[in-house]
Amino acid sequence: MTIAASLESPEGQRLIDKVAQTFNVDDDKAGQAVHALTDELQARIQRSMLNRAGVADVAALVTNSTAGVALSDPSALASPDGIESGNHILDVLIGNKHVSRKIAARTAYRSGVDAGTVEKMLPAVASLLIAELQRQAQPALAKVVSSVPGLISAGGSPLPLPGDMLPPVGSSNWAPGNERPAPRTSPGDPIDPGQPLPIPGDNIPGLGRKSGRPYAQPDEDDPYQRLPDIIRRGGQQVPGDSGGSLDDIIRSIFGKVLGSNRGVIGTMIQLFLIRWLASLARRILSRAFAGR
Repeated sequence: MTIAASLESPEGQRLIDKVAQTFNVDDDKAGQAVHALTDELQARIQRSMLNRAGVADVAALVTNSTAGVALSDPSALASPDGIESGNHILDVLIGNKHVSRKIAARTAYRSGVDAGTVEKMLPAVASLLIAELQRQAQPALAKVVSSVPGLISAGGSPLPLPGDMLPPVGSSNWAPGNERPAPRTSPGDPIDPGQPLPIPGDNIPGLGRKSGRPYAQPDEDDPYQRLPDIIRRGGQQVPGDSGGSLDDIIRSIFGKVLGSNRGVIGTMIQLFLIRWLASLARRILSRAFAGR
């Protein structure tokens, strides 16, 4: 199941209703805003994952031990801790407050929610997106961790993924309060993805990113904390017939959940076409208005 399908589920709709209640927005408008913001942020994730360092950054967000709180306790989305967590996600995926304001403005135009409220909703939707990405990617990540040398704990088996107490894939998608461990199974307007550069700050994601939040030293006993660092260093291969480069495998896992698994070249072509079509639409509209 993809993120988009989860949003359309009854559980997803109940979560949207919770967002509407939290930010005092009409249910229909809140739904449009959540869908639009989710589309924008998914495009940012795809853009970030064009390089190995970006894949590592996204993996660090997904394997964060607090990522699942947004689903298990959506009432905390507007709390200080929830806002801080969402802003950190935006810092990684967007990195520039001016870009985030453009996203809010586009979403406000598409949904009818005022831009100021959309800016407040943005960190909450970012937290929900990463939480659902964690939940759906969990079984595939567990399989990768169990097969990659150097990621297995001393006991010989993978440790639970942070945020393990989440709804299982295929049942209560986006449903708050359903806290069962996920099973370890095998495996409107064009969006301008922009640069993979959040609210707040002007940090550039990826290799060489200087951030106010330095990377924490991973727990050597937790393979999921070590996964982003191993991806970032490169050179690690996943064994097996369906194996390959670790960063390519992780990119593919996240891409399937996001509903876009085109690989690096396919994603670059997609982003180029989006930019080209957006530019073409702007030129046509400017000429139409000029001719009046």
